[in-house]
Amino acid sequence: MNRALKMWIMWAMLLCLAGGQPASATLCRTHGTIPGIPGLPGQPGSDGRDGEDGPKGEQGPSGQSEEWRGERGVPGAPGQPGKVGPIGMPGIEGLPGNMGPPGPVGEPGDYKVTFKSGFSAARIMNSYPRREQPIRFERVLTNEQGHYENRYGRFTCRVPGTYYFTYHVTSRGNLCLNIKKGQGASRGERVVTFCDYVHNSFQVTTGGVVLKMAMNESVWLEPTEKNSLVGLEGSDSIFSGFIIFPEA
Repeated sequence: MNRALKMWIMWAMLLCLAGGQPASATLCRTHGTIPGIPGLPGQPGSDGRDGEDGPKGEQGPSGQSEEWRGERGVPGAPGQPGKVGPIGMPGIEGLPGNMGPPGPVGEPGDYKVTFKSGFSAARIMNSYPRREQPIRFERVLTNEQGHYENRYGRFTCRVPGTYYFTYHVTSRGNLCLNIKKGQGASRGERVVTFCDYVHNSFQVTTGGVVLKMAMNESVWLEPTEKNSLVGLEGSDSIFSGFIIFPEA
C-alpha cells in the first residue's frame, strides 16, 4: 500500500472519531474502499483583531558603555570657520606699559627765523634830545634782524605779535618820556608817559610796556618839555624791545 493511500485512511479514521458528515461515516464503514481525489485548498481566512499591548520591557544597556565602545577613530579634517560671534564685554584696563625709547630727532623748524625779533641800543650823546622828537639811541647793542633803525630811533614791526618795550636812562634833572606808536614817519600816538622829578642831581629812571604790534607799526621814545636825558660814560641810557609771542 502506497503512502498516499495510508494518508487517506488515517484522515477517514479521524473523521469517524470526530462524528463527521454521513459521507464520512460511510467512508468509515467502507474503509476498505479507495478514497476520492483530495479537494483544492480553501481561501485564506481574514486577519484576526489586534491583540492588546504587552507590558513595557526593561531598559537595555547604554550604547556608550565601555563594554560596547569601539576604538578611537582617526581625527577628521578641520571644519570651515564659523560665523563671527557678538562682541564681548570690554575687559579690565591693563597696567601702563614701560616707556618706549626716544623717537628720532625731528626736522628743524623755521620759527627761529620767522618769529625772532628784538633789539637793544644805547645813547652816547651828551647833549639833550630835542623836545617832541624821537630820541636816537645810536649805538646798537643787539639788532640781528635789523628791525631797529638807529638813525631815526624807531623800532619797526616786521613780525606781528605782542612785544615788550623798556628803557633805562640817566637824567640830570626833571624828566618826562612818552612811549609812542605810529605808522611810518607820522607823529604817532602817545601810549604811556613816565615822569621823574629831581633838582641838580643825577638819577636813573626806567619804564616799560607790553604792546600788540601790527605789521609796519613803529615804537619810539619822545621827551616832553621836561627833558634832561643825557648819555654819559659809566651811566648809559638804553632802549630795548623784543617779541613775547607772535600773532596766531
